[in-house]
Amino acid sequence: MNNYKRILSAALLAVLSGSVAAVPFSFEARSLGMGNVRVATADIATAPFANPGMLSFQPSREDFSLLLGVGAYLYDGDGLVGKIDDFKTAYSNGEAGDLNEALRAIDIAQSMLGDVIAPEATLAFSTGFSGEKWAFALSARSDAIAAGTVITTDPIDPAQYDMVLEGVLTSELGVSLARNFQVFGQKLAVGLKPKYVKVDNLYARESIITVDTGLGDLIDNSTRDFGDFTTLDVGLVMGLTQHTQIGLVATNLVSHRINYINSLGIPSTLSFDIQARLGIAYRTDMLTLGADVDLIENDALLTSQNFQALKSQNVSVGAEFNILDFIQLRVGAQKNIADGISDAAKENLYTAGVGLWLGFNLDMALVAQSDSLGAFLQTGFRF
Repeated sequence: MNNYKRILSAALLAVLSGSVAAVPFSFEARSLGMGNVRVATADIATAPFANPGMLSFQPSREDFSLLLGVGAYLYDGDGLVGKIDDFKTAYSNGEAGDLNEALRAIDIAQSMLGDVIAPEATLAFSTGFSGEKWAFALSARSDAIAAGTVITTDPIDPAQYDMVLEGVLTSELGVSLARNFQVFGQKLAVGLKPKYVKVDNLYARESIITVDTGLGDLIDNSTRDFGDFTTLDVGLVMGLTQHTQIGLVATNLVSHRINYINSLGIPSTLSFDIQARLGIAYRTDMLTLGADVDLIENDALLTSQNFQALKSQNVSVGAEFNILDFIQLRVGAQKNIADGISDAAKENLYTAGVGLWLGFNLDMALVAQSDSLGAFLQTGFRF
């Protein structure tokens, strides 16, 4: 029992520190499809998550927006999803009387011990109203990030192997307010977003015989309340030329830390620290180009007294091609340039996305990096 706790605790530390290249869905499908570029490219629907100043800095007059989105990301470097599927097949055949398949099920189960899987999921909602000078938005999102491994109480009994997941759930509710001005003949917009954040610890466990490899069956009510806090995001954007603009956003201006004891009994800390990001964009009716950079190294979400967490400082580039206002094609890339990080954390992240107008907006994005794969889907209206 103590051995599996060590594995799970180490896995959770690795995932939440970014050392297995986990990529939280910090925003939404449009920016994800463009390599997480967002600070100076966000539209009225996505600005509450990217840069509240962009609410009142739009190239076209859009008075209302509604966004509903869902995203999922999975790190499976050890191939656990495939192994579980193979195990289920072998176990089922073994129960039907095939001795060789029964033995193969045990071998597969034993090969999963110590393997790590890292799922993430996001739900997002926003609605905004924009006038000639002022803009307002209400936004909410929930992000779950977890690490899982397989444990057993009897190595020779395949019915005694369980999948265990432990992680963190953050739920956020924010209100954004923005106003634009004319400064030396150029448009300048400033936005504020006070937000309320609730944090919970997640824990789930289920037999690998019945667990769904989509991990849906693992979701239960086993949570621990880590409390809540309030903080503030501030953003601004300014026009440089007719088609070029620069943006700056600072998030979590009131930083917060949560100290707790993890499943291994080790004192750990969840850190919600100040982050700052600069972006520049070139925008026309047919083309948007953007680049963002983190101005400071960001600490990992989770650290412990015996774990040196990895930091991140990302550079993102992306493009969007608008075809007849009906379809938007997006591509992007992101790289972590922080000092002292692992080779795995330095690997480039590549993204692609598409947006469609079908009487409503439909946006999809895919992200790939090493042994990780993710997708985001959102819909809504803008008019």
